[in-house]
Amino acid sequence: MNRRRFIRVAGAGTLAGAGAVGLTAAGCGRVRKLLQIDNAPSARVAARGATTKVFSICDNCVNKCGIIAHVARGRIVKLEPNPAFPKSRGMLCAKGNAGVKTLYDPDRLKHPLIRTGERGSGAWRKATWKEALDFTAERLLAIRERYGPQGVLFSSCESFQERFFRSLAQAWGSPNLVRHPSVCLSSSNLAWFITYGTVPEFDLAHADYVIASGANRFESFITPDSVDLSDGLRQRKAKLVYLDPRFTVTASKADEWLPIRPGTDLAFYLALIHVLIEEQLYDRAFVEAYTHGFEELAAHVTRFSPEWAAAETEIPADRIRAIAREFAARAPKAVIYRGRRTSWYQNDTEMRQAMAIANVLVGNWDTPGGVVPNEKLDLGAPEPPEYPWPDAERVDAIAERHPLASAEDGAYIELRDAVLADRPYPVRGWMMFKHNPMHTLPDRRLTEQMFRKMEFVAVIDIQPTDSGWLADVILPESTYLERTDPIEEFSVPYAFAALRQQVVKPQFSTRPCLDIMKGLAARTGLGRYFDFDIDQYIAAQLAPHGIDRSAFEATGVWSNRTARQYGVTRNPEFRFRTPSGKIELANERLRRNGYPPLPEYAPPAQPPGGQFRLLPGKQALFTHAANQNNEWLHELCAENRLWINRAVAESKGIADGDQVRVRSRIGEVKVRAFVTGRIRPDCVHLPHGFGHTTSALRRAFGRGASDQDLIEPRWDRISGNAALHETFVTVERV
Repeated sequence: MNRRRFIRVAGAGTLAGAGAVGLTAAGCGRVRKLLQIDNAPSARVAARGATTKVFSICDNCVNKCGIIAHVARGRIVKLEPNPAFPKSRGMLCAKGNAGVKTLYDPDRLKHPLIRTGERGSGAWRKATWKEALDFTAERLLAIRERYGPQGVLFSSCESFQERFFRSLAQAWGSPNLVRHPSVCLSSSNLAWFITYGTVPEFDLAHADYVIASGANRFESFITPDSVDLSDGLRQRKAKLVYLDPRFTVTASKADEWLPIRPGTDLAFYLALIHVLIEEQLYDRAFVEAYTHGFEELAAHVTRFSPEWAAAETEIPADRIRAIAREFAARAPKAVIYRGRRTSWYQNDTEMRQAMAIANVLVGNWDTPGGVVPNEKLDLGAPEPPEYPWPDAERVDAIAERHPLASAEDGAYIELRDAVLADRPYPVRGWMMFKHNPMHTLPDRRLTEQMFRKMEFVAVIDIQPTDSGWLADVILPESTYLERTDPIEEFSVPYAFAALRQQVVKPQFSTRPCLDIMKGLAARTGLGRYFDFDIDQYIAAQLAPHGIDRSAFEATGVWSNRTARQYGVTRNPEFRFRTPSGKIELANERLRRNGYPPLPEYAPPAQPPGGQFRLLPGKQALFTHAANQNNEWLHELCAENRLWINRAVAESKGIADGDQVRVRSRIGEVKVRAFVTGRIRPDCVHLPHGFGHTTSALRRAFGRGASDQDLIEPRWDRISGNAALHETFVTVERV
């Protein structure tokens, strides 16, 4: 593709091509006219009259970059980055630019739908909002009457308005709320929290040395972190050491790529810690003042030498030693970066704990270029009435099975097992918000069985997803460009607040989540929990600071500071939120709950003869399965392909582009092959989010294959987070 053209149109100026390369690297194939279709109508409309500019916030992934929407005659003609937005600054990725095509997608939901045929048949009738809300409330009340409030499951993904959905779940009295992090990053959150007492941020904008394990920022997820990392590599000559079984776009930008054997990252970090301590490269003063358990750690890692790790990781021992020395020499502007999706293996929490420990040893805390605490503005909020305490325990029994995991996130895979088994009680209702478990949960057969076990399912979304197609009622939400959301607080690069405000009126009969929740609450006797509108909610948020929405008029953002204040917590009197009050190297929360306090290593299972480890992954163009029907993004990448090592492919008679059959123990898919020398011969890679089964998404329907038809349901032992890299597959030419 034309790199310069993409960067200009996508507004990713400071990314310097990282994302552009990423578009082609995952087998996207032919790229045609790019995004010039955006500029032409914009120019024509502008010629007929002036456009207005509206500050708002993107919602096409979790990063929430600042945008400026150009509006002419009530229609958005262009989205561009908001340079005054402290987090994203001048960046807006391809997804962000293409948001306008989500708003005007002819396949999006336009009005409430009530199912009239068999579940999943696609037989629906158009309903009014009164009909749809009455129908939903009546069904929910009937389930509560028969099974109790715990008989309804609430599941969601992130959103600025997710708080209202969760508020309804709490008011309803069900303990069964499960969120997307339990199939994404909950193991990482847990590991960093139990070590530092907080889930920290990473100051890549000032880091001089970065180690990353599979955090594929230039190919799978273009974010402000990607920009900071890219700028550091180019402008400050920062060094990037990157571990990944694939030679990704990120690997191509790294100073050193280490094609590590899948499943052995923990061995690498244990050996790195071993060198830091054995050669006394750690920050002795910091360790003595701020940490707990050093002696126990030192004794623990004596057996994890680089020579031992070399046999596990296939990374030479001298390279491990050299990297440990470099890491210590560049500290404290040296960081082991955690990345985002961390649902890899069943030892994921321990691996992330080892990453955190290595950072601690070099004094990496609350300094420029290192691991930094979250900053807060402490916004207000309306005070709701007291929520009822659920009478029943969660069906996933997370308090017993994963006592350190977040009860707010749950353990999704085990929850599904419990629902299917009616253990310990039946769950027959399912409320779902901005969430598509048919694409995010391993083993779609089991997820569909869970749908079919339900007596009632309601889905709130902006498009007809595969999960929505299995529901009884679909309540269409207005897109982020059609609604005003609560003020959102950000902590990177410093604490600031931003407002997502309505850019255009709703194009169809859709509503914001808050209005949907208010409608359901009023019909189920819970209206007292929602006695505010969005304007009143925002006013309550801003009240502690004595400001109103006019503070956001100039740039869409507000803060009472202009830069991060480093070193606030580097005070010997500061008490970290850990049992010891210090940063914990030997972890007391783990010990108290029956786990080893330090990471233990067990060699991963290896693929049997003729099989390969399946490595799923993301593409920067898409957020899970949410954007594949977007006209512009679909044009850039219509389907996924299976990465397979060239020598392996040749031995199997597979040529690039051939249709192959991929089989695991739970299922099989057919997909085209991407034959490449940029992946180890013992694994294959399939990008996530494709294989849509709903014909209502006309572009995405039937294109590519879903990794969830192959991935076996496994989970991390400590957090309960999904373990998505534990599946072996066979591959054959069709």
